[in-house]
Amino acid sequence: MKFTMRGLTRSLAGCLAPHLPNAAFYDNPNQQGTRLPAMFLQRTRAKITMKMGGRFLRRLGLDLVYLVDYNQVDMDDQYTRAADILDERLETFPYSDGEGGRSAILRTYERSWSIRDDALHYKFDLNIWVSPEEDAVLMGSIQSYNEEVS
Repeated sequence: MKFTMRGLTRSLAGCLAPHLPNAAFYDNPNQQGTRLPAMFLQRTRAKITMKMGGRFLRRLGLDLVYLVDYNQVDMDDQYTRAADILDERLETFPYSDGEGGRSAILRTYERSWSIRDDALHYKFDLNIWVSPEEDAVLMGSIQSYNEEVS
């Protein structure tokens, strides 16, 4: 299974869409044509650490930004309700890379939220163990071995 940021955004949208039915999910912040309410994923930081066995620990800091129409009197209440939904749904969530139907459960860490700049910012961390892809054939068939002596 491959871990990609596009797969992460797609998995979060799939997990949250039934609970935030009117929200449009975007992979990156938009300037124009954004349908409100909207949610998009911002990457705040990343750290990759080499571990034993050729594996890496990829630590990602993420910020789910939720926007509603600015001209509403209950905007803070809407953000608080959305934060409650995110708190309930994002301790763990299913991740799928979209290839082969395989999935995994991801756990979030250091979750927090705040309302600033007229938007809800729901921040959390992910710790993902990754391994590089191997292109080499690790074992062949003895029947295909042809020894030549010159």
